[in-house]
Amino acid sequence: AARAQIGVTGLAVMGSNIARNFARHGHTVALHNRSIAKTDALIEKHHDEWVLLAEKLAELRKQAIAGRQQGEHGMSKEATTFYEYVVQIGFASGTVNEADKPGFKALMETTVDILQETIISIDFWQNPDKQKHVRSVIKTEITKAGIEELKQGRERLAVEIMKLAKNRHDELVKRKRTEGA
Repeated sequence: AARAQIGVTGLAVMGSNIARNFARHGHTVALHNRSIAKTDALIEKHHDEWVLLAEKLAELRKQAIAGRQQGEHGMSKEATTFYEYVVQIGFASGTVNEADKPGFKALMETTVDILQETIISIDFWQNPDKQKHVRSVIKTEITKAGIEELKQGRERLAVEIMKLAKNRHDELVKRKRTEGA
């Protein structure tokens, strides 16, 4: 087997595109993803065809996204969890007005993407600098959403989103440990 020239960890949007581009330009690429089973199956099937492998990984990503579209309001399951929570803490009325719903839904999907890309670091929840950076990115996205009521409370909202993410992370870790025992 050829030794990889490039290693890519995380095969979401950016990682899969990076891997595909390197493979298309003749580089041998080593791949790593949190969900190992599907990645291993693709590597086994296409180990001599790196360009095809990169394309298949992109397809797999699309399938995973489609599979997550089981939430409410046309959002992923993960974004739906944040949607319901943030509506309650971010809006005094406890509801989102119709004009703000598209932007709010997009904000929730973006928030989930940010969290999924960043909290996979093994030391994330023990590293205040990493957490502060993610809170800052979330606050920026809240501002960019253009929803005035959320912009005014963006600091508190970012902190609450991080708390929910930590709780979800702890639940998943606990579930994994229970399943593994």
